[in-house]
Amino acid sequence: MNSFVLPINGNVGGVIFIIGLFVAVVLIMLLLATLVRPSLRIWPTPGEKSLQSYVFWPLFRGLNVLASLSAVAAWPGGALGLPFWLRILAALVLAVSVAIFVYAFRVLGRDNSYGASGGLVTGGIYQWSRNPQNAMLIVVYGALALTADSGPTYLLCGAMMLVYALMVLLEEPWLAARYGDDYRAYCRSVPRFFNVPRMFG
Repeated sequence: MNSFVLPINGNVGGVIFIIGLFVAVVLIMLLLATLVRPSLRIWPTPGEKSLQSYVFWPLFRGLNVLASLSAVAAWPGGALGLPFWLRILAALVLAVSVAIFVYAFRVLGRDNSYGASGGLVTGGIYQWSRNPQNAMLIVVYGALALTADSGPTYLLCGAMMLVYALMVLLEEPWLAARYGDDYRAYCRSVPRFFNVPRMFG
């Protein structure tokens, strides 16, 4: 259990964690502020060259990179003493989830994925989940945390999972404003994250 303690005496993992924690706190606070006051709207950003875009994307991409680097820097981990077979299983789940994310990204398209309104996509994988990309990335970071089994990585990956969940909540009123009744009907028929009844039905 000693691996959960943050080594902040100058090593690479400690530096990654401190920067990552700062970025995570700032990003999550901005997303929560948008949830409370939609007029602030850090996400979805109003446009490619907007102030929100210059703030959101470096923080968001930075936290993704730092959470991943934390997992690498922490190897071999062992914070919770998870059995090796479970960590291997988590790594396999991570790989499959990344593949599904890439597929969903291609179906939706790059511009729509980054906040454009190029048309409501409801077919293919989007009949199983309204947010398959974010849903898979939440799984990816959960699996990455278990694979690394490191205290700092658990915290940064947990922050990343929260960021993706908040992004979904913030996108919904924005999408409803753009696609109106079509989007609201889609919301009634397809779950936010996983369509478990259809999966087993």
